[in-house]
Amino acid sequence: MSAIERYNQLAEQVTNEIILGLEKGEVFWQQPWQNGAMPKNIQSGRYYDGFNALYLNYITLKKKYANAHFLTYKQAQQLGGNVKKGEKGHLIVFWKINVYKVGEKETNEGKSEDVLNRRFTPFIWSVFNVDQCEGLTLMQQAPAERTENEVIEACEEVVTNMPNRPHIHHEGNDAFYSVSNDLVQLPERKHFISSPHYYSVLFHELIHSTGHPSRLNRRAEEGTRTFGDAVYSKEELIAEIGANFLNAHTGIKDQVFDNSVSYIQGWLEALKNDKTMILTASSKAAAAARYILDLEEAAQEQEEEKTTEATLQKAA
Repeated sequence: MSAIERYNQLAEQVTNEIILGLEKGEVFWQQPWQNGAMPKNIQSGRYYDGFNALYLNYITLKKKYANAHFLTYKQAQQLGGNVKKGEKGHLIVFWKINVYKVGEKETNEGKSEDVLNRRFTPFIWSVFNVDQCEGLTLMQQAPAERTENEVIEACEEVVTNMPNRPHIHHEGNDAFYSVSNDLVQLPERKHFISSPHYYSVLFHELIHSTGHPSRLNRRAEEGTRTFGDAVYSKEELIAEIGANFLNAHTGIKDQVFDNSVSYIQGWLEALKNDKTMILTASSKAAAAARYILDLEEAAQEQEEEKTTEATLQKAA
């Protein structure tokens, strides 16, 4: 089985599970983050990103693991332990990037410069939760609990430090992002049931704003969207997942999103028609969250995502 075929198999497996949940009114990406933090590799200390973070958090809650700490079979052995007999791993995806020369071009200074292209190959790995292992030599530290004031301060810091931030206006009863005015509009904070709820909604709209041409320019690649169509559903999915990443980053635990029938039906139709949508939307959401957090790899991730989708379309 080729790498792309394994990727599509994983996408279909996860998507079918999500569809079953949506048909019951359960929304996969709205699961609260375990202990207010994203899943991480316990040996390297690195947090998982994109789809991997979303899926491993879901697995942690579904399997009732004590923490969202994972590692590979080999890493368990390196830490002096092993995976318990009969335990099954959880599949995640990593992309290997190969850079190769496709030609040359002349610079404005009259010098020759290589023209490079990148090829992305998906690798499917199995990881295990530490609860599935025994004999490990490690120090697990539970994430520090934040007070509500600390959560609010963390949220304010994210909003204040967002680069190229859109204008944020408080008025009326609706929350939305206007791309033509590059404007996020929200009701006044006092009208929300809590400060975390206010920031969660604000994060959702700020994720939408990253699609603006002056930021990650998702709209150029996706075209016009109409309420309920596949493009609209995917953008709403990106916004909800991206807001979840920012919620986890700041320590917001309780999120309230729109679970209306129209949204769920839209997601069901879109996911049934595109079995890779949850994986690509998760990657775009992660890139949007990184942009807001002013992390350098956001723009690069967006470019990688475009190439990834092109690769999948050619393989289809």
